[in-house]
Amino acid sequence: MRMNTDKDYYSILGVMPDAQDIVIKAAYRALAQRYHPDRAGGGSAQDNAYMAELNEAYAILSDADRRSRYDQSRNQSTPHRSSHLSAMEEQAPPGDDPLAKDWRIAVNVYPDLAQIEQRLARFSWKLSNTYRAYLLEAKQFEGRHSLAALLENDFLSTYFGDHPKTMEFARKLVLERRREAALALNNMVRVLGLNSDPNRIIGKIARDFDLRHLAADLERISPLVTRAKMSTAEVGVFVLLLKELGGSFSYDPGGSVSGRMTTDKACRAEFEGQENTFGSEYEFGLWFRREVLPVAERLMRCAA
Repeated sequence: MRMNTDKDYYSILGVMPDAQDIVIKAAYRALAQRYHPDRAGGGSAQDNAYMAELNEAYAILSDADRRSRYDQSRNQSTPHRSSHLSAMEEQAPPGDDPLAKDWRIAVNVYPDLAQIEQRLARFSWKLSNTYRAYLLEAKQFEGRHSLAALLENDFLSTYFGDHPKTMEFARKLVLERRREAALALNNMVRVLGLNSDPNRIIGKIARDFDLRHLAADLERISPLVTRAKMSTAEVGVFVLLLKELGGSFSYDPGGSVSGRMTTDKACRAEFEGQENTFGSEYEFGLWFRREVLPVAERLMRCAA
């Protein structure tokens, strides 16, 4: 079968690009049971087309040499870019689930499996399907929690990059069912690259979708708010808090953050989509206490 590097075979099977062979096999078997023409009474044209896609994906990914060549081609054509999340956002197929009967038996013995699967399903029905298929195939139920965590983190890394802050924000968006915001975040990471400033990206999503409460890391912000309220001239603290809230800061031209404010260092700051230019750190400090600190204080009050 000819390899088509324009297709995302991993998304077709609903697995991550670093999925083990047993996961690929289990995912294929689970999906094939849904779409196989013999099961569907001949199958619709759409089901038959998808079955052909499944067979093609499995033929490539189940062969070590062909999978290696496919991965190399994908990496060369889309270097340092996350995959497109929409491929994992399709609705679950209609009809009976061939794994349902065996899965109910497993849940009767390990009741927490139901909650774990429901959490994974918020990310993608394919991800939860892979989870069930792998456990039923490998019989490694004692490792169910570590497997779920691995699949979840692999999903976030694949679609949102490896930066811990971006991954955690994406996790919150998915679990809070903020689908449109999650798709927007995926597109930003995909277009701008994995090395983009996470604070800038997260801040943009938080503003556009009014999700500052999800974007803020309150454990990091809380001590910074306390220090910023007590200090009138500790510019380093102001800059850290500004960045935690999705803003940015730079000197004009260049330079580095000093310990105490000066009156002769021009600087720039971006916050809430607005760029501001200041003649000195002192002017920046006044603006910060007037415009930025109240936003941080409101977030803390809402979380209390």
